[in-house]
Amino acid sequence: MLPIMWFLYLDESGDLGFDFFGKKPTRFFTVTILALRDTRNNRHLINAVKKTIRRKRRQKTNA
Repeated sequence: MLPIMWFLYLDESGDLGFDFFGKKPTRFFTVTILALRDTRNNRHLINAVKKTIRRKRRQKTNA
């Protein structure tokens, strides 16, 4: 039996409340983790992200 390959993507938004040089810290700190179970699912995600980026670039040049 082949081992299962997991792909983990982590993204954070906000800051931890450190106030360097008078910056106002954000009120919230959010962490999101996306876990994909195998290579096929990861490939689908990569293709969807590439498609979205291409679409957004096209909209930006047409604007």
